[in-house]
Amino acid sequence: MADSRELLALFLPILFLYFVLGTTTAGVMPRFGEIASEELADATTMPPPPLPPPAIGHFNVSDSSTGVRCILVQMGVQFKIQYDSKDGDADIADFQLSPYADDSGSCVDGQGLAAILLQWPLSDEGPNYQFTLSFKKDTEASEFHLNDIVLNYNLTEDVFPDANETNAIKTVEIHDIQGTFSAPLGQSYKCRTEQTVQIGNVATINFVGVQLQPFEVKGDVFDEPKVCSEDMVTTPAPTTRPAPPLPPPTVGHFNVTDPNSGAMCILVSLGLQFKIQYDSRDGDAHLADFQLSPQADVGGECDNGQGEASILMRWPLGADDKAPYTLALVFTKVRNTFSLTGLVFNYNLTADDFPDANDTQKTITMNDLKDQFSAPVGQSYKCEAEQTLQDGTVATLNFVGVQLQPFEVKENSFGAPRVCSEDLTTTPRPPGPSTTAYMPLPIPGDWKVTNSSGMVCMRVKASVQFKAKYYKTDGTMEQTDLTVPPHINATGTCAGATGNSASLVLAWDNLYTVTIKFSKDIGTDSTSFKLNNIQVEYTVNADGFPECRDCGTNVRASNLTVNAYHGKVGRALTCTTPMVIPVDTNVTMKIAELEAQPFAIGRDGQFGETDQCPQDGTPSGGGASGGTIALAVCLTLFVVIAIGVTCFFYRKKKSQYQSI
Repeated sequence: MADSRELLALFLPILFLYFVLGTTTAGVMPRFGEIASEELADATTMPPPPLPPPAIGHFNVSDSSTGVRCILVQMGVQFKIQYDSKDGDADIADFQLSPYADDSGSCVDGQGLAAILLQWPLSDEGPNYQFTLSFKKDTEASEFHLNDIVLNYNLTEDVFPDANETNAIKTVEIHDIQGTFSAPLGQSYKCRTEQTVQIGNVATINFVGVQLQPFEVKGDVFDEPKVCSEDMVTTPAPTTRPAPPLPPPTVGHFNVTDPNSGAMCILVSLGLQFKIQYDSRDGDAHLADFQLSPQADVGGECDNGQGEASILMRWPLGADDKAPYTLALVFTKVRNTFSLTGLVFNYNLTADDFPDANDTQKTITMNDLKDQFSAPVGQSYKCEAEQTLQDGTVATLNFVGVQLQPFEVKENSFGAPRVCSEDLTTTPRPPGPSTTAYMPLPIPGDWKVTNSSGMVCMRVKASVQFKAKYYKTDGTMEQTDLTVPPHINATGTCAGATGNSASLVLAWDNLYTVTIKFSKDIGTDSTSFKLNNIQVEYTVNADGFPECRDCGTNVRASNLTVNAYHGKVGRALTCTTPMVIPVDTNVTMKIAELEAQPFAIGRDGQFGETDQCPQDGTPSGGGASGGTIALAVCLTLFVVIAIGVTCFFYRKKKSQYQSI
C-alpha cells in the first residue's frame, strides 16, 4: 500500500485541477496528459491548499496490576520541526500525531507524576515517533497540570526530505511546564481552541480538540470538564431561533465505469450528512449543515494496478462544468481485503450553506482511516446504521445506508455483503438463549510466528474457542460454539527488539480468522506486555451455524481494549485457568492452557523463564496448592486444640494422599 503522504501528494493536485477546470467528459477524471499546458501553468500559480487540522485520537493508560484506567486523553497534535538540509538551509517538517498511535504509560508514582507514551507508526523496525506527556499532581492545590513534553523523532526521507542526517533519531523536550492543561483533581481539562507549545526554535507543537484527565479517573468516561479560557471567549452564544434540523440524507447510487471495457468497476450506495464548523466575518464560530446530493456527478479511477481505486462526486454541477463541492473516496486493497483509506473534500463556502463566512474555499483531508468500510475483495461492505467520520473539531461526516464495492465487481452488481457489527447488534432480537457453558476444551495448539528472516519471534500455546450468536430461519436467536483447530498454521507480525506490538493470526477453512494482538506496556519498573486486542472474522455457514437465516454473511467482531494477560518482556506467561473475554455483544472467546511469549523469544523458539498469572494462584514447591492448605489446617488445629501431635499426623496423612 502506498504511503499516505505519497497518495495525497499524487491525488490532491489532480483533485484540485478537476475542481477548478472541470472535466472534459462527464463522469471521467481528466489525466495530466489531457490538460493543456497553459491551463496547467495557470493552475500551478495557485497557492497550495491549507493543511488540514490533525485528526482527533482517543488514548488511555491502565494500571498494569489492576487493569483500571488511570489516564484518559483525547486530542489532535500537529508538529512543525526545524531541521538542517544537506545544502545547509533550515527546512521545516510538518507531520501529525496518528489517531491510531499505540498508547502505554505509567500511573501516578511516588513523586505525583503520571505519563502517557504515544508511538507511531507501528512496524518491525520500531516506531518513527515517540511522544510523551507527563502530568504532575499538586496535592496542596488539589489540581494537576502538564509538566513535561518529550518528542523522539526519526529523520526519515518522506517527512524530512534531503535531511543532513538521514534516519537519525532526534529529541526535543521541555520540562517543568507551569499552568498548561491544568484542572482540579477529579475533573478533566477541555479545550477546543488550538493551543501551542514552543520548544526553543526547533519545535512548534499545536494541540487541538484536547480533553484529558490523568488522575482519579472513574471508568472510561471523562469527569466534569474545566473549560479553557480561550473557549469561554470564542464560544458563540446560542441563537434564539435554531435552524430546524435537516431530514435524514437521501441515499444515492453511484458507479464508476471502466473506460476500456464499459463494465462497472466501483459501486457505491450511501447517504451523507456534512456538519462543518466555520468562522464568520465577525469572528464567531458557526456550523454549516448540508448533504451529499444523490444526483452528484461521478468520476473516478478503477483499480490502478497498485491496489488503489477512487470515486469522485461533484455537486451541484453548473453550466460551466464546475461544482462547489467535490468529494473523493480512496480505497485500497491489501492481500484479500479492501477498506476506505483516504477521503478528500473540497468545498466552497457558499452563501447558502455558509452564510457570512470569512473564507471562500477549504479542503478537508482524512488520510489514515485504516479499517473503515472493510470487506473481502469480491464482496461488498454494507451498513444501514449511521457511521461517523470526524476530522478534528472542524468536520463531522455521518454516513447512512452504506453499501460499496470498489474491486472485482461482477455483472454490474454488488457481491455478497459483509454486514457491519452495528447492524447485527442494533437489530431488535426476540428472546433467545442465555449464555451457556463452553464445550470441553480442545488440546492446546502450539503456534509460532516467524519474522522476515525466518526466525521465530513469537510463540503461543493455548486452547481457544469462541461463541457466536446468530439468527435461525424461524427468526429465533441461537448460539453456536466454534473451536480453533490446534494443528493449523499461524501467521502474524512481530515487533522486533524495538517495536511494541505483535499479532497472532489463526485462519482455517477459508471461513474463520482469529487475530490476537499483544502490546508492550512501559511500566514504572520494568517493561511488560499485555493482550490488548482480539478480532474474530467469520462467514455464517450451514455447518457452523445450523439453520442459519443469514448464511453467507461475513461478520467481524472486535475488542480493542481487552487489557488481559499481563507478562514481562523476555519471559513466558503461563495461565492454565480459563478466561472468557467479550469480543462484542454477539461474540465471546474462551482462552485456556495459555503459554505465551510475544516478545524477545530465544532464537530457537523456546520459551524463556516462566511467570504464572495471578488467577492460577501462587505455586508451591510441588506446583500445587495442597501443601499450603494443609499447613493452614494444621495451624488452625494447633491454635484451637493445642496438640502438636494431631497436627503432625494430619500433615503426614495428607502427604500420603498426595503420593498416591
